[in-house]
Amino acid sequence: MLGKPETPTPTAAQARRFTDAVDPNVTVIGPGTRFKGELSSEGPVDVAGTLEGDAHVAGHCRIRPGAKVSGRLEATTLVVEGEVNGPAIVADRVEIGATARVRSNLEARLVAIADGAFFEGAVRMAEPGSPVTFTEKRGAQ
Repeated sequence: MLGKPETPTPTAAQARRFTDAVDPNVTVIGPGTRFKGELSSEGPVDVAGTLEGDAHVAGHCRIRPGAKVSGRLEATTLVVEGEVNGPAIVADRVEIGATARVRSNLEARLVAIADGAFFEGAVRMAEPGSPVTFTEKRGAQ
C-alpha cells in the first residue's frame, strides 16, 4: 500500500514458534475482563484478563502477562506469561515464559521453561526427555 511492499504474515508452517502464527478467529478475554465458569473452545484462546474455572481449548491457548487463571487448563499448545494456579495443565507443547508464575502440575510432550519463570509443581512428560530451559530473547508481545 502506498508504494510500500507488504510484509507477509507468517503461516503456521513458517512460524519460528507457535506464538508467531496469528489466527483471526481467536477468542480473547481482554484486560479487565473476568470470566467465571467452564470455558470450552474449538479454536485458539488468548487470556489477558481473569479466568476462574476450567478451560478446554482445542487449539492454541496463551496466558498473557498480567492475566490470572485459576483452574485446570487443557490445550493443544499453551504459552503462559501470566499467573496460573490450578490442579493441572495438560497440553502437547507448553512454554512457560520469563514473566510467568505457575503453581500447577504439568503434563506435556514438550516443555520449555524460561529463565526467571516461577514454577511450582510436578512435570510429567509423555515421552522420555526432560524439560528445556531457555532465555527469552523477545520482548513481551
